[in-house]
Amino acid sequence: MLRLQERCLMSCDKIKQQLWGLLDHALDPDAMAAVEAHLQICADCSRELEHLGKLGSDLDSSAPAPVPADLWSSIEQRLDAEISTPNRIAGHRPRAWKPWMLAASIAFAAGLGFLGYSMTNNRASAAAVDFSIMLDDLPVDARLAFKKFITMYGARQASPAEAKRWAPLLGFETPPQLEGGFLLQNVYVLQFGDHPGIAATYDRDGEFLATIFHKPVKIEEFGTHKDYPCVVGKHRGHKVEVGSWKLVHLTDPTTCHCVLSQLDEATELPAIMAAVAPGTADMQSHQHGE
Repeated sequence: MLRLQERCLMSCDKIKQQLWGLLDHALDPDAMAAVEAHLQICADCSRELEHLGKLGSDLDSSAPAPVPADLWSSIEQRLDAEISTPNRIAGHRPRAWKPWMLAASIAFAAGLGFLGYSMTNNRASAAAVDFSIMLDDLPVDARLAFKKFITMYGARQASPAEAKRWAPLLGFETPPQLEGGFLLQNVYVLQFGDHPGIAATYDRDGEFLATIFHKPVKIEEFGTHKDYPCVVGKHRGHKVEVGSWKLVHLTDPTTCHCVLSQLDEATELPAIMAAVAPGTADMQSHQHGE
């Protein structure tokens, strides 16, 4: 049994990459037999399969994203602009865009919304963290917007202790209570590409607050939303505002600490950030992205 367990631990990463194929019945017979044999002796991979199965069911039941009415004209305008702009490479002639090429562009653009959401699994790019899906939905339902974001990065519910084991190189805390009466609701482990991440949700009499911790990256995607510098307590950071909601970031050498709330960064937020980002306590100041 010990040898079986050792073999199980050695092959978990490879097996997890094939779980979508198992669910879609896309594996060849030998690969399917190997995955099923592994699942019989590995509880962790079995839980992962169950999680992916539930995620697949949620995606199947989701309505497809609507295609904007002006998508065709927008693509035509951009292509026309490219054709009419003089090319800087001598001797290069702009290609003429055929109707079938426009149609292909439309089909590709229409499919991006669904594919970008359903195919990322827990292997989303580590080069950037994409907050846009959460920011776009904040005015409608902040809790649902947060859930969409963490689902995109393979969220799995965990205990605070398990979160520490999952991301040992990140500096973060998920205390049971935050300043002002926010009580811990759930903790999640995430996967940003090859790097682990953590998220947590808090509630204060129906008021929602969430934290996200990830390895510092060069790019954080915010879609059409603007990113502004801000000061939280004594520390410099940056934030994106959507209505009354703010996604505030403070970064130290190991961790980007993100807090989604409706709190003011000059009053309540410094105490919250000090509790969830203990590594920032010794920082004099830190400019994000330096």
